[in-house]
Amino acid sequence: MMERKKIFDTKLIRANDEDGLKDAAKALSEGNVVGFPTETVYGLGADALNPEAVSRIFEAKGRPGDNPLIVHIWDKSQISDLVSEVTPAAQALIDAFMPGPITVIMKKKDVVPSEVTAGLDTVGIRMPSHPLCNEFLKMCGCPVAAPSANLSGSPSPTTALHVMNDMDGYVYAVIDGGLCDVGLESTVVDATGEVPVILRPGAVTSAMIDEALKTHSEYAGALQKGQVPASPGMKYRHYAPGCEVKIITLPENIGQINPHAEDLTDEQKQKLFAIASPFLLEAQKILKDNPAARIGIFAGSEVKELAEMAGDDILSAHLNFCVYGNTCDVEAASHKLFDGLRLLDRQEVDIILAAGFKGDDLEVAYMNRLSKAAGKSGDDVPSKAYEDIDEGMSEIPLDLFENVFTASVLFISDDDGNLGAITEGIFTDLLRRKGPFCSCEDEKVGAELYAESAGLFVIEGTSPDENACKAYSQIMDGTIAHHMARRAEVSVFDANDLILTINDSQAFELISNFPELDGRVFSLSSYMASKGLVMKGEDGSIASVSINDPAGEDLFTYKHTVLALKAWLEILFPYIIKDLGAMRFC
Repeated sequence: MMERKKIFDTKLIRANDEDGLKDAAKALSEGNVVGFPTETVYGLGADALNPEAVSRIFEAKGRPGDNPLIVHIWDKSQISDLVSEVTPAAQALIDAFMPGPITVIMKKKDVVPSEVTAGLDTVGIRMPSHPLCNEFLKMCGCPVAAPSANLSGSPSPTTALHVMNDMDGYVYAVIDGGLCDVGLESTVVDATGEVPVILRPGAVTSAMIDEALKTHSEYAGALQKGQVPASPGMKYRHYAPGCEVKIITLPENIGQINPHAEDLTDEQKQKLFAIASPFLLEAQKILKDNPAARIGIFAGSEVKELAEMAGDDILSAHLNFCVYGNTCDVEAASHKLFDGLRLLDRQEVDIILAAGFKGDDLEVAYMNRLSKAAGKSGDDVPSKAYEDIDEGMSEIPLDLFENVFTASVLFISDDDGNLGAITEGIFTDLLRRKGPFCSCEDEKVGAELYAESAGLFVIEGTSPDENACKAYSQIMDGTIAHHMARRAEVSVFDANDLILTINDSQAFELISNFPELDGRVFSLSSYMASKGLVMKGEDGSIASVSINDPAGEDLFTYKHTVLALKAWLEILFPYIIKDLGAMRFC
């Protein structure tokens, strides 16, 4: 495996930036690697006839060199320059489906280097139908070898921001062509023989191929040990997020049912239960074994709506949904699959429960990718997967969102001196490192999140003491010296969406003096309990989070306080941002 090295200030090029597109095409033709859109997923392209340039693709992806690449063209006339034989089956596929989401395997000419084909005597040719992609390929003036533009083993990218998250610093540029239409990689068909063999299923289904060729296609069998795959996606465990994925197979022939309809028949109610109950029962089972587990669900809208109707607040606190549309819409699920896996993985869930489909058409391609994500087929990818990706994403321009909302959490201590400054500082650092954020309900709406602090008994304008500043600086590599204490009062409460006190007594004091805040105020202990995160002491009794102000103690005690608050806030962070109506953007 090649070592990844950050050597670029990667450019993000918009679709209407003609000069930027020309610059990226020139850079690719000179041996650099560029991320570009297609109708299936984003590709990571280099000059297919330049072995050194092709090797840079493997380096950027952290990808094994024993997997072939697909060569992308903008015109069918290029095929004769790259392949030595076009069989009748290959020609029929070209005529029927190019341009489009299909790759045709044919015998290669010597001009195609072995670095592209993993030493095989065949090459995959694809002509995308994405208009911007074809414009860019034509600007490049050379055939472009490209795998999907993700870090090897992780979910394929369907937006330019996915590519930037994986490849920022490792490639020359990424072209933003919007969300991919199909969402799954191209169908790959070996057309070197009389009978077409589907090496990788995709949007061009076996039924479509059989109709075009007036024959019966076959699916490739499993690779033998040591065999070089003829197509990407055949050998290694691809498409996997950093967490476990479990498939929940949907019942067949459900159709679309509105859970909120007042005139549901008993049969419709039974069907809704059959759709949603496996997800919710599995989630409950997971939480029974691990009360701190966080669970992602990739499913249709009916599952989310029924989960909300169940009214289980603790269960809901541990669930993060990515809804692709109607539960039984496999096209919508396919379109959203890779985006959904990335989005849920970014919420730092421990497991994703993903809808599985039965069927012989697009269901085959969908289940092929999902099964590999779940680790049910393919070898482990010999790469470090997400380990090399920085925790924070590149800064996201707010104009990428259709709208933006703000939300904030208020931390209350006694005097807003040391504890207030430290807590506000730690949570602000978490927001910086784990951002950007978007709405839980709509990824097109951005979220600007803030943390503030105030005290019940305050001398306004006082600063944290010297040891507090030293301890915070040494642990967090930042400063709280600028913090100025302020009093907790109605205007401060009204400006925040969630109020958390450091200790239980402060929450009791607030609610006693301001009963209208009941339901918005929690101590760290009671907030944890509301999420089912109950701590118990050695004797089995329920323990409370109690963090005392270290004022007057030595530096060691201050550092212990910073570490304790950091640990608690990292645990509570995903629950807090969810209660603020936000999630991590991907």
